[in-house]
Order: sequence, then C-alpha cells, then structure tokens
Amino acid sequence: MKHKKWMTDGRGIVALLLLTGGLMLVGCESDPVAPQDELPQLTEQEAAQQAAIVAVGLAKVGPELLKFSGLKAGPAELGIYPYEFPSGGDITGSIMLEYFDGGPGGTHSHWNDADYGLLYSPSGEVVTLALDLGFGFEVSVDLTFDLAGPIDRAADTATVTGSGTLASGDETTGFTISETDPVVLSGLSAYPSGGTLLFTIDGIQLEVSYDGDDTAAVTIADVVTFMIDLDTGIVTPVT
Repeated sequence: MKHKKWMTDGRGIVALLLLTGGLMLVGCESDPVAPQDELPQLTEQEAAQQAAIVAVGLAKVGPELLKFSGLKAGPAELGIYPYEFPSGGDITGSIMLEYFDGGPGGTHSHWNDADYGLLYSPSGEVVTLALDLGFGFEVSVDLTFDLAGPIDRAADTATVTGSGTLASGDETTGFTISETDPVVLSGLSAYPSGGTLLFTIDGIQLEVSYDGDDTAAVTIADVVTFMIDLDTGIVTPVT
C-alpha cells in the first residue's frame, strides 16, 4: 500500500489536503493520520496555507469584473451577465456579473458604461480552483464570491468589498474583505494592487494583504508572519 507522508517543508500543504479531502488516506497502521483519528488543531502555517488558496482564487477570478466583454456572454438582460470560465485553465465554473450606472443605487447598464459592479456566485454554483502546490501534491477546492464596488474604467480598476468561502469535502473556510482596506482589482494585472482579506481559521485570526506584486503578506497578531506566492499558492515563513 502506497502512502503520502507528512513532509517537513510541505506540512502546511499536506494539512490543507487532509482538511479539504484532497488527500485520501486509508485507515491502516502505517498511516500518519488515520481517518478515525481526530485531526490536531491547525498551526499558523497550516491556517495561512488555507488563506493563501483563497487569495490566489480571488486574484484570478476578481479581474473578470473588468476584463469581461459582451462577446463572452451568454443570453442576458442588459447589465446582468452570466460568465463561464473557459475549459483548460486552473479556474472552472460560473459566476454572475452585474453592472450599474450611477453607483450601487443606479440602473443596470452596458458593461462598458458602468461605474459600479457586482461579481457573485449564483445560488448553488461554485468556481473550482486547481493548483499544483509542489511536493507532488495537487489541490482542488471550490470557491464562492460575493463582491461589489465602484469601477473606474479610465484607470481599469474595481475597488471591491464583500465575502466568500473556500470549501472541499466537509470543510468550509469563510473570508471577508476589509471595509477599510478594500481590494483593488485591475484588468491589466494578474495581481491586486491593494486590499486585505480577513480570516478566522481554527481560532487563528489572519489578515492577507495584497500590494500589487506576485506576493501577498499574511499578518497574525499584528506581525507579518508568512508570504504567499500568488502564482503557486505556496506560503513561506518570514524569517
């Protein structure tokens, strides 16, 4: 019987897979964690790894609010567009996009005329993110989003707040976007130029902050403790 073992450098990755059902273990004596055993409380690095997956997913999905064009749309009413991610990428599934002229209280408008937008998961729908986390492990998780904010077409940015979830198997992790530090998405960049995500994972409070490059910082108890690679989803301790 072949088993995947705990690895020192990849412990957070393995823990994520165990918790989300991405790594199936058979209950026998050589298993490091058998199914009947209660999983230990997460370490800070393991919690940060879960938050990292969400941070990568938001960075990949969020810019569709700006990149969307009517050529990508199925049948829709003016200003309300379903969008299906194309097959073959690391994101699959559906989202809804709504566009308004006149802010959140305005009227639905053509996507190119909008100054405010919504990006959300339809009821019962998810987007699935598949990532190769290294160490021979791959993870696939389901994400939902409920985002809203003003759009600046000249700057090609959307400044959003909202919330969402990460789920796989029986485990669900929720997150919110800071009201005082909203996420700034760009249609021209793969990385948000700012904003903070807030998590409480297994009793650990984390903040994940974007700054416009290919990394995001994880803060725990007011200390930047880990960095996230937004291309791979892998976290590394700050030393």
